Order: sequence, then C-alpha cells, then structure tokens
Amino acid sequence: MERIKQVFGEQRDDMWLWAGERWQAQDLTAAEAAKVDQYVAAVEASAASNTVILALADELAAGTIEAALAKSDLELGVEALAGALARQANPFPDASPVRVRYPLTAEDTDETWWPWLMGLVVGRVAPGEWDVVVIDDRLVEGLDAGGNPVYPVCRRAAEAIRLQ
Repeated sequence: MERIKQVFGEQRDDMWLWAGERWQAQDLTAAEAAKVDQYVAAVEASAASNTVILALADELAAGTIEAALAKSDLELGVEALAGALARQANPFPDASPVRVRYPLTAEDTDETWWPWLMGLVVGRVAPGEWDVVVIDDRLVEGLDAGGNPVYPVCRRAAEAIRLQ
C-alpha cells in the first residue's frame, strides 16, 4: 500500500506537467483545438482516477496485515461486525466505485444488453435505489464551467450495480 501511495502521490504532485493550458492558449485550427481539448479531458480524467486510487489505497491500508496485527482479536471482531452491518444497511456508500448497467445509445432499450460501465455512487435516494454517475467518455454530455466533462447520472436498483 505504501508503494502505491508513493507512486500515485508523486503522479498527483506532477500532474501540472501534463496540463494543456499552454497549448490551449495557442492560435490553433479547429481540429487542433479539438485534439487539445480531448487531451486536457483525458488528463483531467486521469487526475480524477488518481484521486480515487489514492483514497482507496488509504482505505485499504487500514486493513493490511500490519494494521491488523496491532489490534486485539476483540477489536478486529467488532470492526468486522460493524462493517458487515454497515454494508448490509447500505451496500453502496457514497463515492463507491461501481459498475452500473447503462445504455450507450438511446436506441438501446433492452436493459439485459446494456454494458456494465464504470461509475461512482452519488448517493442513496430510496431503499434499494442509488444515483450513480456513469463515467465513460463515450457518454460525455458536454463540459462544465471549468471545462470538465459532464457525465450522465442514473438511478439504479441494487441488481444493476456491482462494487468494483
């Protein structure tokens, strides 16, 4: 875990090296500007993935053998039971990386053929239902004020969501 945190921490700290603002400020043709915009969007997606990986590494580090050996059997048992109860109450906590069924086109009406795409849980909206942002570059709906891609959000039951 420490190596993962070190590598992705360095990558996060060096993300400014990948920024494309210098190219965006140039006098570019429409085709060049489109390619630069795609590049910038890819770098921003990479930065977002990097943030998720670092958060997961922090979460997983708490469950390593070294961390477990420092605790008593009673502490480990209580933590395991509390975690199981929390997962039972809400198996998809906010910001959980998941796979979600979502159509790639409006013509895809048969839900059984929808692919499992990457997503992040936005929140639980009702018993057994969650809002999930679907993170797939084929589905970008536009750019927000900061130039970041806007992805669709869908509401899904537990059967249409899988933890990653």
